[in-house]
Amino acid sequence: MRCLVLSNPNSTSLTDKVFRKALAPLLDVADIHARPTHYQGHAAETVRGLTRDDFDAVIVIGGDGTVNEVVSGLIGDTPDPERQPKVGIIPTGSANVFVRALGFPNDPAEATAQLAELMKAGTYRRLPVGRVNDRWFCVNVGFGFDAEIINTMDRLRGHGIPATPWNYSVVSFGAWRALRHTPPHIHFEASRRDGEVVTGDVPFIIVSNTNPWTYAGPVPIVTNPQHSIEDGCSLYALSELSDIGGIRAVMNVARSSLTGMHGFPVDAQETRVDDAVAITLESTKPLKWQVDGEYAGITSTLNISTVPKAIDVICPNPTNIE
Repeated sequence: MRCLVLSNPNSTSLTDKVFRKALAPLLDVADIHARPTHYQGHAAETVRGLTRDDFDAVIVIGGDGTVNEVVSGLIGDTPDPERQPKVGIIPTGSANVFVRALGFPNDPAEATAQLAELMKAGTYRRLPVGRVNDRWFCVNVGFGFDAEIINTMDRLRGHGIPATPWNYSVVSFGAWRALRHTPPHIHFEASRRDGEVVTGDVPFIIVSNTNPWTYAGPVPIVTNPQHSIEDGCSLYALSELSDIGGIRAVMNVARSSLTGMHGFPVDAQETRVDDAVAITLESTKPLKWQVDGEYAGITSTLNISTVPKAIDVICPNPTNIE
């Protein structure tokens, strides 16, 4: 098996020692060609146009942003999973949502050992990806609240402040207070695979390809407990941000995340849509937005869709995920 290994030296937990430990098990199962990335967008440039005539797989050592670059670069304008190299992931980012949602541990060494066994066995899944405006995504899209958090964290990291769970918590609390003080007006229209169309007007909304939506340290944050990555995108929205309504909704998500149980009813304040094939988000004023944990700019409209069976990812089959 011929593998291109791309590592992002700027990812949160990647060190020379981690890299060497990650590479060792792969050398036993594959012919490895390793290259570092040097700037944002470099991973996408490196893999663009590659086919299985070049490499059987591209192994990403990095976080969700680097994974997004590799998947986007391999797919290009149109998915062709029969020709595209498979993708494997070793987590060294701050959240590592995609790889953890697929059943890997967050520890790079443990994840590499599992990945090597899957490579040896030839195990992979053909997964969907999301499309938002002119970009692909694997994990989630944020419009407003979480994009504000990511944009702030990017600025802090630029000043040498690390992206720790505590720092994310502090920034998130500030963004939540600002959201409640000046809530945006977002109109959404979500079309399900069964033809049902759900609409609403809310101040808070997120769209996910994965379940969970994200992780707070070791805790998965589950907004849509019934969502499966094979079933398209999920949408979660809050119509009430008052003290009582907001706290109840947060408690509901936390309860589902910690126990795996369905949350208690929160009146009509929460909207959940699973198995969505097309979603449109429109804001009366331009808002910040993010894709897979990377700040994407400011816009008033997001057009989101899902493309099934778009990319082959080396990962456990669902029945083998504990």
